[in-house]
Amino acid sequence: MGRRLRTAGLWLGPVLALLVYLLLPDSYQGPDGQWLELPVRARTAAAVGSWMAVWWLTEAIPVYATALLPLVAFPLAGVTSIKATAASYGHELIFLFLGGFVLALA
Repeated sequence: MGRRLRTAGLWLGPVLALLVYLLLPDSYQGPDGQWLELPVRARTAAAVGSWMAVWWLTEAIPVYATALLPLVAFPLAGVTSIKATAASYGHELIFLFLGGFVLALA
């Protein structure tokens, strides 16, 4: 990708995230006609998701670094705890095996 596109994506990601957060309604009408609340945590998660999508598509930063954005953003925004967010990246047993494989390579 071109340098201009990456630079534009670097700025567009957070701007789009802010727009998504601000433009999503506090409540919406469900399929049965009942009004449902959209929590702040859900709006924040949608905003971070849109930010990540822009950075993935424009490759503003490496994809693996973009994938770590929720690990930082969710605890800071109060969406989830750092422990709950990190748990979605892998199970303890996976890291145990990974460490064993790395030692076997040495």
